[in-house]
Amino acid sequence: MQLRSTLLALALIGTASIPAAQAGPLTATEILRQFNVVTIGNFATNSDVEGRTVVGGSLTGGATFFNKPGAAAGSEFRALTVYGSSTTGGPLNIDNGGGVTIAGTAAGMTNTNGGGGRSIGGGPNPPAPNPLPGFAETFVAPLSALSAELALMTANSTLPGAATPGFPNNVPITASAGSGLAVFNVTVAQLSAFASFSLNLNGREGAVFNVTGGSYGGQANFLNATSVARDVIWNFAEATSLDFQRQWGGTVLAPHAAVRNHTPIEGSLFAASYDGRGEMHSQPTRLDFDGNAPVPVPEPASLALFGLGLAGLGLVRRRQRAA
Repeated sequence: MQLRSTLLALALIGTASIPAAQAGPLTATEILRQFNVVTIGNFATNSDVEGRTVVGGSLTGGATFFNKPGAAAGSEFRALTVYGSSTTGGPLNIDNGGGVTIAGTAAGMTNTNGGGGRSIGGGPNPPAPNPLPGFAETFVAPLSALSAELALMTANSTLPGAATPGFPNNVPITASAGSGLAVFNVTVAQLSAFASFSLNLNGREGAVFNVTGGSYGGQANFLNATSVARDVIWNFAEATSLDFQRQWGGTVLAPHAAVRNHTPIEGSLFAASYDGRGEMHSQPTRLDFDGNAPVPVPEPASLALFGLGLAGLGLVRRRQRAA
């Protein structure tokens, strides 16, 4: 994908000074297949996260991590990586030998069940990977670039309207016929009108929902969330607040949003911050955004949003120089 290659090339300028022993850069596809949750800022939860987690800020709340990683790809990172500190008083349980790296301090008990490396505050063992790579260029830049790129896609499928029999209950969303990805351009108002819905990919490789608007209350119940979760991307490129109150499925990209859930999310999450009141279930994407997935050509009118994506990546570069 030429657009993605351009974005990543810009994002990685200035990283040549990173030591050669450091782990190689991750692509957005690799991140979404290796990690269940990535937060730019703080992470709080009282519920399980089945897969691998990386936190750019600090962690609060006791929880169990990596208890059902499922189809998650292997990774150089441990099951729980926190670039800040863990301030929780409750125990952290990391299962299946996944191990933990916390760059700062850790309050309370941390249990590494089944073994796995442990590095907290720089000891007693080195982090994994060693040295721990910069969070912004390793995680934020590739995932933000992907969100900006997806937002440029031209829609080829549409949501059913209020005239659908039974609306707003059991609304059938059907992708248009064809190959490659189904792309829906959706507003939060349209999404909020549904009480429950299901998705029929109609032979498509997967579906991308580009959702515009600042906040979503998440009352809709995604009826077949589990069965299609690995083939769906929800791209909330503009949102600052998301609250999923019913079952949800698919990878959620929300680089600017504080995200909360009350019931399970079947899929991966990239967010500004996370307040978990429900579990995160490991459903790594099957979609490939590293050059093997067909992508509709962006409309010229969308280039302004592309510029915003580049501006965000420029900010990452300036912070690298300052560091």
